[in-house]
Amino acid sequence: MKRARVVSKEESILTAKYYHPKSDGYLEYVSNIKIKDSGENPIEMAVKFEGILPFVGIMPPKEHTFRVLSILELHREIIRWLKKYGYILT
Repeated sequence: MKRARVVSKEESILTAKYYHPKSDGYLEYVSNIKIKDSGENPIEMAVKFEGILPFVGIMPPKEHTFRVLSILELHREIIRWLKKYGYILT
């Protein structure tokens, strides 16, 4: 059986804002995206919290991994995960 190869890797910063009109609370996660050439969920994104803990709102988990089928689905999962804790993607 052929093993999936990593086609692309990228490291970036994921920034989210606490969704409240009187708040300036932000979160920063370091994200590592890996795209493989095959497999059930070929796109994997691992996020790790880096920065100052927020004083407003609920803090999402410090580390989380998303495994999805497409980039569009990855974007949808990130938005839904952040919205669950009261944050929006910026």
